[in-house]
Amino acid sequence: MNLRRIIAFASVGLAWSAGAQGSNLSPVVIWEAEGSVSAAVGHRDNVLRSSIATESSAFFQSSVDASLIRYSDSGSLFMFYIFGEDTRYVDAPSVDYEQFISATVQLIEPVGDRNETGLEANYLYQHQILDASVTEVDVNRVLVLGHSAYLRPYWMHRMGKWEAQVEASVLRQVFEHTLDDYWEAEAEARLTRNYGNRSEVSVGYVPMWRLYDTREQYDSGGSSVPGTELTYLQNEVDGEWRHYWDQDRHWRTTSRVSFMASRDNGSGYFDYDRLYFREQVWWSKGNWEIKAAARFGWYYYREQLIDNEHRYRSYATLDYSITRWLGDHWKLFTAGEHEWNMSNDPFDEYRSWMVNCGAGYEF
Repeated sequence: MNLRRIIAFASVGLAWSAGAQGSNLSPVVIWEAEGSVSAAVGHRDNVLRSSIATESSAFFQSSVDASLIRYSDSGSLFMFYIFGEDTRYVDAPSVDYEQFISATVQLIEPVGDRNETGLEANYLYQHQILDASVTEVDVNRVLVLGHSAYLRPYWMHRMGKWEAQVEASVLRQVFEHTLDDYWEAEAEARLTRNYGNRSEVSVGYVPMWRLYDTREQYDSGGSSVPGTELTYLQNEVDGEWRHYWDQDRHWRTTSRVSFMASRDNGSGYFDYDRLYFREQVWWSKGNWEIKAAARFGWYYYREQLIDNEHRYRSYATLDYSITRWLGDHWKLFTAGEHEWNMSNDPFDEYRSWMVNCGAGYEF
């Protein structure tokens, strides 16, 4: 989906809305449909993200996405978006392929001049390598087959250059094997200050509850407690700064920092604190688009011990993508990723990298 077009339609819609409020004209509605397909070849080192049994392989990757948008000059918006990606490995004995499909429906409705309500629903199918070691025991990276769906209503109030938003969501995650199914309930409160040339800074607070279907609590020694039910409560605070560095908005950076405290409902065996930092750089001019990002995370476990030391882990991920448009429809691209995972638990440590290049067509 081309987000630049959505932003353009939104700007036109706001202009129409201002005109319509001063007249008796019938509402104007725009429908827009678009899609794209792409194909790439590449190589991934350590497909399993494993500390001991590494497998490397070339791969062929294909993807498709499509969107349908309805925008009214009243400010209401309907959007349907679907994205699917399939990765076929040439020489990875443990993993033939990875695949995921995501479908999202979003509704936005203005309420007066300062308020906005919305609803978002999403379905996700995944057959992918997942790092479950953060919240699991005796499970590190595993190939999962799962389905999830969530519903997220929200309300936003504008006060000049300030925006206040509250939202809630409910998610259901189902796995075909290995991992336990669970429910998640989440709330979020966010305050945003807009400034300059579409730049903004925001702070937020997110409490989240996760309730597992069959997982049991653990005692402080790392043994399961029969007949119990395991739940997590996670509290996260974050700040984000998005800034355009030039008048024509060719350069943009997005910085985010957050702290999360995760607590279980038992002995605290699964309790941990996490510090997270992300920096993204985006540049676009003419037929070129370049994106790069760096992500860092630090985990400290309050009860789990490794050789009489508190368990800890950290990671760093660097990724990039470069796109060259050839006219209005065709594009060439390359992308890469490098990941480092460090820990005092040897089974938590691994390195992995990926690079690909390909072509796409947008219609």
